Amino acid sequence: MSVFRASNNNPSKPRDPYQINQSSGIPDGPTEKLGDKKTRPRRNWALLLVAGLALFALNVAAVAVFVAWRSSQAARAVAEHPPAAPGPAGGSYDVTYAQEPLKVQVGCSAVLFLDLDEPRSNAEEKASDLRYDSRCGTGVPNLTLGPGATAGAQVQGSDTDAAGCDRAIRTAPLGPGATVAVRKGAVLCVLTAGTPAKMALVEITEVGTTGTAGMRATSWKVGG
Repeated sequence: MSVFRASNNNPSKPRDPYQINQSSGIPDGPTEKLGDKKTRPRRNWALLLVAGLALFALNVAAVAVFVAWRSSQAARAVAEHPPAAPGPAGGSYDVTYAQEPLKVQVGCSAVLFLDLDEPRSNAEEKASDLRYDSRCGTGVPNLTLGPGATAGAQVQGSDTDAAGCDRAIRTAPLGPGATVAVRKGAVLCVLTAGTPAKMALVEITEVGTTGTAGMRATSWKVGG
């Protein structure tokens, strides 16, 4: 007995080129890579992103270099041209007298007052800016601030200017009751309480016998 098997080769029905081969699981028709069209745009966007990040990093580095350069230029300018020290309350200074000699001549254990606004030796006590106390024998005379002085400081050099005096008074002032030995070369800065206030630089130029001393003073008017 013969068995009739229907043939799939039907000449009247065209064959689907994409019909999957049942035995291999692979389409009979032409194929293409499914990932090609999707991978290429993603790769392009990745390249653009990397390029953008690199450009951004380059800009940041350039800005940092510029800021560092400007900072170094500013620091160099400050080092070469330091700003002048401000006076009291941000004031300025005008010379009122320069290298004015003052002579002190008193007896043993005597007191003499000096007014630095004029300047004047042997001034009234209430208007005085410095008090000179002589000593007997080998004792060294002393200078102290008078009632007319606002503040004072001892400095190292006679070439100190008004701004240097102001700085010394701010950083190393003479405290209440402090004295300065009257010795040749000693230098004092004194800020007076006059109107207008004056900054005076007093240098001891000579020390003689008991009660005798020579000084010279320079004064600046303190302006606001």
